[in-house]
Amino acid sequence: MLLETDKRLKVIGEADNVEDARTIESVESPDLTIADLPELQAREVLPSLCALNTPVLVLMGKRDIEIYKQCLQFGLSGLVLKEERAEVLFKSIYKINEGELWFDRSVMGETIRHLIGESQTLRENNRQNIVVGLTDREKEVIKHLCLGLKTKDIANALYITENTVRHHLTSVFNKLEIKGRLELVIYAFKNGLAAMPNGIGSRNGINSSREISRALSV
Repeated sequence: MLLETDKRLKVIGEADNVEDARTIESVESPDLTIADLPELQAREVLPSLCALNTPVLVLMGKRDIEIYKQCLQFGLSGLVLKEERAEVLFKSIYKINEGELWFDRSVMGETIRHLIGESQTLRENNRQNIVVGLTDREKEVIKHLCLGLKTKDIANALYITENTVRHHLTSVFNKLEIKGRLELVIYAFKNGLAAMPNGIGSRNGINSSREISRALSV
């Protein structure tokens, strides 16, 4: 009812589980899926949302750093607390539809600090040796990714196809044993593969969240 008060939005289906959501998705081809996470089963439900082909905006009843971390790691598009005003929900929908991510900046800063701290213990010695094995083109792709460029923009900047960009990223993920763009961006900043933006690891976290959000755009 709330969503349909905005004439620019149309609710095309409701589902009680991910399987039903996938069925609706295959028939209706929605632009966005909004998932209202159950408080007690949030961490169990999050991984299954990756099966959806649409961007996913998560609704949560309370702040939880672990949930934020999982949303980022699973590649979900945003998270909005239920206590927020309706205007925040609408704005998050529009921003995600434009290809951006939407996460609360105050929590995002703390989340990034947690992830950076965790990344320091992830096979650093092995990765340092593997970095030498990255090709020059792979390093260029990493640098452009950390500038916040989307796949299409990286392809244009390097005069290659979007599929080639994706192949390079897949190769980097495999070589560094990294799961996704978030971990790659953090690793690149920490290990000199890209210039670290102002604010990474700072208390306000605003600049860092902005840069990392841009870098994670597909």
